[in-house]
Amino acid sequence: MVSTSSNDFYEILGVSKNASEQEIKSAYKKAARKFHPDNSETGDEDLFKKVGEAYDVLKDPNKKAIYDQYGEEGLKGAGGFGGAGGFSGFSDFAGAGGFEDLGDIFSSFFGGGFSSAGRSSGPRASRGQDHSVEISLKFLDPLADIKKKVKLNPLVECNSCDGSGAKSKSDIVECATCHGHGQVTTVQNTILGQIRQSSTCPSCKGSGKTIKNTCSTCRGKGQRREEKEVEITIPAGIYDGATMRLAGMGDAGKHGGRTGDIYLYINVAEDKNFKREAENIFTEIDIGFADASLGTELEIAGLEGKENLKIKAGIQSGEIFTLKNKGFPVLNNARRRGDYYVKVNVLTPQNLSSREKQLLKELKELRKDKDTSL
Repeated sequence: MVSTSSNDFYEILGVSKNASEQEIKSAYKKAARKFHPDNSETGDEDLFKKVGEAYDVLKDPNKKAIYDQYGEEGLKGAGGFGGAGGFSGFSDFAGAGGFEDLGDIFSSFFGGGFSSAGRSSGPRASRGQDHSVEISLKFLDPLADIKKKVKLNPLVECNSCDGSGAKSKSDIVECATCHGHGQVTTVQNTILGQIRQSSTCPSCKGSGKTIKNTCSTCRGKGQRREEKEVEITIPAGIYDGATMRLAGMGDAGKHGGRTGDIYLYINVAEDKNFKREAENIFTEIDIGFADASLGTELEIAGLEGKENLKIKAGIQSGEIFTLKNKGFPVLNNARRRGDYYVKVNVLTPQNLSSREKQLLKELKELRKDKDTSL
């Protein structure tokens, strides 16, 4: 069961340390759907990111080994020091809430006098939201590339106001609260003297501008929904549980932020005759005692029609035949194919007639001391 309070990657995905790659993948797929921000009932952006971080580590054998031995700190340490003993984690610290956050702290107390990488006082760019779409395929569909039409409904920049949210350019005016600065400053008297504290203007959200009359199309949001249908190609060899990313096809960002992505979750149906593992397929067939003893040739079902299988005389129950290159294409290398494994089960005859019993008795007598090992 997924744990929403734990920081342990295994507990986050609800799997044991001995979980297989497939179990980890299945747990991630289930949790990602549950917590994806698009899920109106259970969506949670923070938990969605948490699940993604856990999967990113546990799916990688090298990262997983480091995490199992040293924990999360070990993963940080693996990228924090250079090979010649020098410290190389400076940029990581700045990008992970280090010096950028210090800029916010200094700005709040000293009115923006400290700047990280020349940050302006205007609104921060924000990345557009990702969305997910489930794609259902039949068992045999991955034998070749598949073209699918997908309906999307992302947020795009409003073309009526060019994303400004205003009815006209003259409706964009200087914010009366912050006088165009994007920040408001308060002064507090303390025993140490006056402390000036700056914060983002609540009226204009840091832009320094307000709108008198909003755009009638987007109602001042600067964005609108646009329904569209796109055709995508799903590569041959795709498997159940795979995820594809359509970069830049999600919601438009704000204030110059990057456009979000679309994630395709692939569901491939099962088949009653075959079991699939990666590009390989498996099946079982039953043959009679006589065919097993004398040998035979059979036609069995394959992915692309009938396949010939030659059974050698004296085959034992449980033996496995391999039909080379009769499986699915290898993902991202469709010229290669997996194999087809056929397990043969020899059936013991039941409900024998008198004649059959007599023949078996004669055979038993003929085979006396040959078929029994004590």
